[in-house]
Amino acid sequence: MIRTWLLRMIAPVGLALLAACGGGGGGAGAGAALFGANAPGATTVTLNGVATYDSIPNPEGALMYSAIAPKPVRGAVVEIIDGASAIVATTTTDAAGSYSVQVPANTSVFVRVKAQMLQGGSAATWDVTVRDNTQSNAIYAMETESFSTGTVAATRNVHAPSGWGATSYTSARVAAPFAVLDTVYAAQSKVLSVAPGTAFPILRLFWSVNNVPATGNPSLGQIGTTSFSKDDATSAIYVLGKENVDTDEYDASVIAHEWGHYYQSAFSRDDSPGGSHSMADSLDRRVAFSEGWGNAWSGIALARTNYTDAVGVGQAQGSNVDLSAGASPNPGWYREASIHSILWKLNGIVGFKPIHDALTSGVFRGGSPVTSIHPFTSAFDAVAPASASALAGLLSAQSISAAANDPFGTLETNDGGISGAAGTLPMYRPATVGGAVTSACVSNQAGQGNKLGSYVYLRFATQAAGSYTITVKGPSGSDPDFVVYNGRQIASADAFGTTETSSVSLPAGENVLALNDFNNSAAATCFTVTIQ
Repeated sequence: MIRTWLLRMIAPVGLALLAACGGGGGGAGAGAALFGANAPGATTVTLNGVATYDSIPNPEGALMYSAIAPKPVRGAVVEIIDGASAIVATTTTDAAGSYSVQVPANTSVFVRVKAQMLQGGSAATWDVTVRDNTQSNAIYAMETESFSTGTVAATRNVHAPSGWGATSYTSARVAAPFAVLDTVYAAQSKVLSVAPGTAFPILRLFWSVNNVPATGNPSLGQIGTTSFSKDDATSAIYVLGKENVDTDEYDASVIAHEWGHYYQSAFSRDDSPGGSHSMADSLDRRVAFSEGWGNAWSGIALARTNYTDAVGVGQAQGSNVDLSAGASPNPGWYREASIHSILWKLNGIVGFKPIHDALTSGVFRGGSPVTSIHPFTSAFDAVAPASASALAGLLSAQSISAAANDPFGTLETNDGGISGAAGTLPMYRPATVGGAVTSACVSNQAGQGNKLGSYVYLRFATQAAGSYTITVKGPSGSDPDFVVYNGRQIASADAFGTTETSSVSLPAGENVLALNDFNNSAAATCFTVTIQ
């Protein structure tokens, strides 16, 4: 089903929802066109124009509707559709939003600009669409009314309005999907600036005016929050859009942050278990690095010094984070603010290429340690040794050790305030295959779930590939779970009960076991671990 809203403007435009395959739709009525010189007898004519959308800035945390301004729709698919709903020409807009195609003369057509960026071929490739998860995942598009191509060159500009009235949205929010798309354009462009042959995996972004911060059925708009997810080969970013609650289409920082997680999934590595987090939290090392990277990336991709997110009635409230400011108090490898300040400042010193090279290197992607600032440091120093001292200075400023360039953080001295049996140091505790039972403790001192101390990490070596049995026993009231890594997540075990056991097929080499207590109900919960 296709829904079309006709918006009476200087250049009449409709917002359409296209079927998931991307086809269908049409316009109605006639619009004005600007014509060039006469060309009697022409069978084709040039049709060109500029596609723009209303951009609403968010410089400090609230949307500034008083500063709405047109911006080009960059890299979007443009289709010229005739009266039989056939595509007679297709192209893409350039960085200025301009398009130009040859079309049949004296033919009734309309212009469709899709919320899609598409490029195939053997070099850089991508397929990005913005869709409505509450309308069968249909692709958004804006369409002009029908007009005759005539016999001479014609210009047909297309503009997507925001739909904002004096104090609320009063008409269709045509610009919103194109604002989402433009943030992705900026993010892709940053990667292409250092890796011009990048093949981006297919990405779908789901935005709707019905998307609310409630967990449930995405087809009803219950998406929880703006977030990245990957199911098998499908990468998706869901974007909030409920007016007076939380709209993120113009919060470019938020969308770029989630695209940063897409980048990790596509080209790097992200072991984060996810979960709630805030700037005040001391986090599990994987979460701190993942979220800190996302924040830093938003500033890197958008050339911004701050991260903003509008919420509330009239989108007039929100947050504003200085990306240069680290965590205070208690900075460290477990604070996302520490991580984002390091990475954001590092980009300012050395540029994005060595950061990209480190994140996509085998040292970071295929190493045994889980993703955190320590293996990143090791990878960065390997690809950009001349800049190692610059990173070391940034690490020291956030109370993180760069000593010995060790991806396991063996010489790390900052325990984040959690010591004793459930202490966070050493960062990886030694374990042996077929050897003595290992004692490993977790803590809820910094919070539950994904906070600092909620996981304990064991490091062990397998001499040969094969099946190994891992058994974890805990006290009454506990529920141990674990994940095994060997350059990637190999296996996980999360059954109920005080004992967790699993036969895991492991290659030869260094392995890491990340152990947590699902209940995490004490300042110190200790387990015994055997690996046979």
